[in-house]
Amino acid sequence: MTVIVEQVGKYLGKTIEDSMGRPVGKLVGLTADIKDEVTAIQIVHNDGEVVQHSINFVTVLEDRLILQSTWRVEAEDLRREHDIIVRRRQALDLLLKDGDIDQSEFEQLRSTYESLDKEIKEKSETLIDTLKRMESKLDQQISDLQSALTNNKMLYSSSEISERIYQEVTGSIRSGLDTARKERKDIANIMDYQKSKETAEPLQIPQITASPLENKELTSPQELPQMSPSNVVVIKINEVSKI
Repeated sequence: MTVIVEQVGKYLGKTIEDSMGRPVGKLVGLTADIKDEVTAIQIVHNDGEVVQHSINFVTVLEDRLILQSTWRVEAEDLRREHDIIVRRRQALDLLLKDGDIDQSEFEQLRSTYESLDKEIKEKSETLIDTLKRMESKLDQQISDLQSALTNNKMLYSSSEISERIYQEVTGSIRSGLDTARKERKDIANIMDYQKSKETAEPLQIPQITASPLENKELTSPQELPQMSPSNVVVIKINEVSKI
């Protein structure tokens, strides 16, 4: 993916969200090579920590920058790699059947694809373990939010909090529940695919409706409040080594 500084530079100082619409932090810097191609971005979080992410994790949605979760990117990569291996092994079988390849070359290529397939399975198992831990955390989060919703209603029913406070807090809780349940569903779908891809037709990996930066013309974002002088923009330049 090729992304130039001009495409993302106008988002410096703007808030970046994750695929669930939650604010991640502000874009404060870019890393680019001497060809003006962006390789990474730097995001500052509310606690002041600056974290660098590969540009491959960034997409644009409705004039907003979205930082994709690592597990989403890994899942899509594994899906694509698996589909390629399946198609190539099928093509290899057809070549042998039609006599367009000799047996020794067939065996060599088949062995290569089997090795690649084994690597994909190992990566898939690691991803599933990660998703299981996230699934458990989300289940606990959903349970906590549901308890908070019940407690909030009890306080309101007993006239211990006003209707205004009740409505505001309830809205925040329900928004959190909707987000957690959506992410929980996405994780469940990806886990189902990882477990069933050997015997079932490829499933669509859940993705946000966004286009890669190089395939979408980015228009100017709405004006946001100016950053304070302390929010310094840094653009790093990586030298390209000579061959």
